[in-house]
Amino acid sequence: MLEQIIAQTKFFFEEDMDIEIINFETIVPDYESLKLRDFTAILGIGGKINLMAVISLDVKLLNKLVSKFMDGEEVSSRELEVVQESVAGEIINTVIGLSLHKFPYKGKGITITPPVSINEISILKKNKHSKITSTKFITKFGDMCVGIITEK
Repeated sequence: MLEQIIAQTKFFFEEDMDIEIINFETIVPDYESLKLRDFTAILGIGGKINLMAVISLDVKLLNKLVSKFMDGEEVSSRELEVVQESVAGEIINTVIGLSLHKFPYKGKGITITPPVSINEISILKKNKHSKITSTKFITKFGDMCVGIITEK
């Protein structure tokens, strides 16, 4: 499923956000932990499948996305963190939503939780019954990682 999420992430960033993906690399599956960036959104995918999806972005890249989402409108410093979290959540919702038709069962019988911000931690560790697979994307505005946590 990560392949579909990777393809949709690349498409969303390059086509909708006009942000070129310079390079990307997939981290070996079953990695012990995932090093998070400045802002992270995570959501659960359940029903006929069971996994968590994660997107974690460098603040410079996220601020570029905020500017695009806000269509250049100024965001006050006291509202910035709330808007950043909202944009990170919207990005993961969009990418997963665009990927659903390529999931098992073509997305039928699959539920998605609202995204949650987990910015207070810097490393996401797996437990002994799970595996983490992620891809690091590089843009001129900074890096991001997109990953999934699944059962072994």
